Amino acid sequence: MKQYKDITSRENSIYKLIKALSQKKVRESKGLFLIEGSKLLEEANSRGVKIKYLIINETVEKVPKINQGCEVLRLSHNLFKEASATVSPQGIIAVVEQIELSLADIILGANPLVVVLNGVQDPGNLGTIIRTSAAAGATAVLLTKGTVDLFNPKVIRSTMGSLFQVPIVNGLDDEEAVQWLNHNSINILVADLDSEEYYYSVNLQEPFALVIGNENRGPNDIWRKAAYKQIKIPILGSTESLNASVATGIILYEAVRQRWCK
Repeated sequence: MKQYKDITSRENSIYKLIKALSQKKVRESKGLFLIEGSKLLEEANSRGVKIKYLIINETVEKVPKINQGCEVLRLSHNLFKEASATVSPQGIIAVVEQIELSLADIILGANPLVVVLNGVQDPGNLGTIIRTSAAAGATAVLLTKGTVDLFNPKVIRSTMGSLFQVPIVNGLDDEEAVQWLNHNSINILVADLDSEEYYYSVNLQEPFALVIGNENRGPNDIWRKAAYKQIKIPILGSTESLNASVATGIILYEAVRQRWCK
């Protein structure tokens, strides 16, 4: 029995949808986004993310198994290459529903570690920070308005599946996020090159939120004013600053070190 429906025309409505989901406005209006490759598909499926369409290249011999009902579509090789956003497509694309969480959905636990991204613009940085946050056991990642679109294809690829491993709240107002952190007694630490205190001298064993700002401007004044402390990483060479995702990783793993060695 045939497992899929063939699509051979660019006029097909689902094919048009796949192509259109490269645009932020379409992703927002439809509440959908694309994932590519077997690893991302397996992670999304195992985490219960709703998969609307599973699209395979005609060169794929075996349809991936997922534990939920969705329509399986097969594209001709040329159409699949046009639809894919990767240089070397694996032959699998899924249209999935966007994950919408609010602050009320976050379970903080005993000693929360929250990452706040305030105006980070580079998709690769955002995806890598999400991946690092998940690896470091972060409680949640908060994205304030002005941060690059969470469902940008480059962000999705950079997360390497960790998008589905850590709770992410998207599109927050700065004041709302600050109020929530204060209400839950979570210290706000802002990473800022103009700070005088180094990150390793701060007690990171207590509940805290690490705020990473825009790659060029840093965090905005709302976060600077809300900060319990502002911290920096020493720059020993002539380089002006570190990449935002690298800086996040350094500070998060100092927190891991302090919490494991206490």
